[in-house]
Amino acid sequence: MSDGCTAGAKIIGNRYYLLKNRDLIWGGFRDSIVFEKEVFFVTGVDVSDGESCGASFGFNKFGLAGCNTTVLVTQDKAYDILLERILRETKTIDDAFQLVQNELERGNRYQWCNFVLASPLGVGAIEIGDGVAVIEKDPSIITRTNHHLILPTAEILRNASLAEREAGGPLVTSQSRRQEAAKLLAEATSFMDMTQLLSTHREGRGFNSICRHRAPNPRLEPYLGETVYSYITEVSGIDSGSLEFRIKVTAGNPCTSTYDEFLVDFNSPESKYNLLTHFP
Repeated sequence: MSDGCTAGAKIIGNRYYLLKNRDLIWGGFRDSIVFEKEVFFVTGVDVSDGESCGASFGFNKFGLAGCNTTVLVTQDKAYDILLERILRETKTIDDAFQLVQNELERGNRYQWCNFVLASPLGVGAIEIGDGVAVIEKDPSIITRTNHHLILPTAEILRNASLAEREAGGPLVTSQSRRQEAAKLLAEATSFMDMTQLLSTHREGRGFNSICRHRAPNPRLEPYLGETVYSYITEVSGIDSGSLEFRIKVTAGNPCTSTYDEFLVDFNSPESKYNLLTHFP
């Protein structure tokens, strides 16, 4: 099950935000999380068998945060597996990209995707295609939806079947969605701005809408799906090195739901219990 998502990251002053709307074609989906000594993440789902695997959105205690968006459904490994390894094994965006390159050089292949990453030193996106990967880095802001900006895959995506794109939708709608997300993120300066970004609609509230709503008759648009979760991570203290992690999450469309906020303290059993017990 691939995510048709909108994701972004931005550094503002002494904090950064990582945000993602998770759009899926399955109804009744419920998240599961992993919270361990050095890592916290929301689990992904393997499109081949529907089983939970890897990471869809998360961060580690060293200040590296990441999430993913689908680009093309293939028969290769779920990209969530690779994102989990990044969160467990790396501390910087450069290290994350080196891990991806090493995997591809060994001959391992993953479904086409984007990884959006944030750290105290900057933000970035890793694009993964057919055995290739490239990186874009920026001092403060990055956005991705369900296509590549650097890898020359546009024609392949334009001609892909609905099943190969799944919740990613047509290329043109992904392009317009990313442009809108980039504009709104450039203007955002607060948590409220981030929630408004993730709640934004276009006419029809379909593939071109950041906050996506299920079709009145899902049988006519089986790959449209809807926004099933919305996440915002806020990491503060990035200038001082004393990091504080918070995740804000809502189940369902963010335009009609309230975000629950959780402190993620890697040294606190109480924080772990609270998250494992009350995560939506």
